[in-house]
Amino acid sequence: MHLSECYRLLGVPRNATLDDIKVAYRRLARKYHPDVNQNDPTTTDKFRLVQEAYKLLKDADQEDLSKELFAKHKADTVRSPVTTPPPHPKPQSHSKPQSHPQIKIEVKQVSNKVDPISSNPELKLKLDMLRRVQDLLKQKKYIVAIAVVEGMSERFPNTTEVIHWQAVTYHRWSCELILNGKLREAEIYLNKALSTDPKNRELAFEVKRDLERVQQLKNK
Repeated sequence: MHLSECYRLLGVPRNATLDDIKVAYRRLARKYHPDVNQNDPTTTDKFRLVQEAYKLLKDADQEDLSKELFAKHKADTVRSPVTTPPPHPKPQSHSKPQSHPQIKIEVKQVSNKVDPISSNPELKLKLDMLRRVQDLLKQKKYIVAIAVVEGMSERFPNTTEVIHWQAVTYHRWSCELILNGKLREAEIYLNKALSTDPKNRELAFEVKRDLERVQQLKNK
């Protein structure tokens, strides 16, 4: 699904902020939720498309945030100016000093630009793996994405970005399991998403809503 289609499905302009996208998504999610439209099976597909559009736009916003972070790293690179040592004091002389033409020396600053990403192999590896996880989620290769992100959590423990995407991956997979009617397995991964990143209030809201939905489907 192209981003232009995502904006159209959510009914927001291309310059909409992430907050605008969230408001539109929640409104449409309530409108097309299967539990609210039990007599209209077509709403299930609409609900799924709205979910997918929102997640793609949210991923795109995360990628923009990552680019902004890279730009900030480059802007904060230390530049070392070239300085000239202070002149030695001239020896005092009783004779009349000879006049010499003044020579103006212009010293230009030399900027040594260093790419903080290429100079830090661990940072480059982490960013490359995060991009791979995002690509796998877009391709709906959830099992592979889970394997990659769990490997990252072992290599980069307590890293905010890794924790976030690990929880998101669990949640994405649980949504797919719900659509396929695998409610028990979906409940397991929803709880894993909640325990992985409990401080993420937006994700917690979505996970708890899906947990309620699973319980309602199990009680039918």
